Amino acid sequence: MRIFLRGWIGLLCLTYLGAGELETRVHSYEYASPALVEKQLRAMIPEGPRISMNPRAKQVIVIADDEMHTRIASMLKVLGRPPRELVFWLRHNREVFEFTVSDGVPLSLPVSQTPPQRVVEMARSRLDPEARSLPVVGSALQAHVILLRENPAVLRMRVTPAMIFGVVPPYEVVEFKTVTSDLLVDTENYVEVQDVLKRTDFYREFLKTQPDPDRSARPVSLLLSFEGLTFEQEEIAVED
Repeated sequence: MRIFLRGWIGLLCLTYLGAGELETRVHSYEYASPALVEKQLRAMIPEGPRISMNPRAKQVIVIADDEMHTRIASMLKVLGRPPRELVFWLRHNREVFEFTVSDGVPLSLPVSQTPPQRVVEMARSRLDPEARSLPVVGSALQAHVILLRENPAVLRMRVTPAMIFGVVPPYEVVEFKTVTSDLLVDTENYVEVQDVLKRTDFYREFLKTQPDPDRSARPVSLLLSFEGLTFEQEEIAVED
């Protein structure tokens, strides 16, 4: 079987080489997702046998001409870079916070330590019965960050409102996934999060704080920006 397999691969390579002076090369990538690499390669080279993935070694064997190999190497250089560190600036009402997160890593944006009672009870009803008596820790926006463009830097932040309950970690977290939204953030301006998200009734209520239960809840102001890094001037179109 091994002899037959080696002979078949050799015949396949000779067939492609004879058809258009194709070459078999091994390309490496380090930090990129193998699934994303394969997806991009399949879009560039539809013929299945010309691509052989080795996810464990973070390598791929490709049969292609020199021009295509150059394009593939350029793409993998971009996809295979280590995660980029992004510095965020968050103004929460009058307080300003700075925090660093890697591209693609989830983060949490605090909203209130005293969320509106109506939203708290809505979240509490989603807890398991034995956890419904836990005190509320606060509300937050759970965010997932993806860098869309490097020069100038622009990122997409997908946020999901969440309520946190408990006394000590690990806390119970209730996410409202049905109202997930996208934010586009750049290095030039602050994004007024509440203005982007207040299009829904839920967010208009969620982005509030109620320190005194006998008084009406008041809006929370969240201004968000980030400091982009300087990257090499190389652009590659990566499919979502």
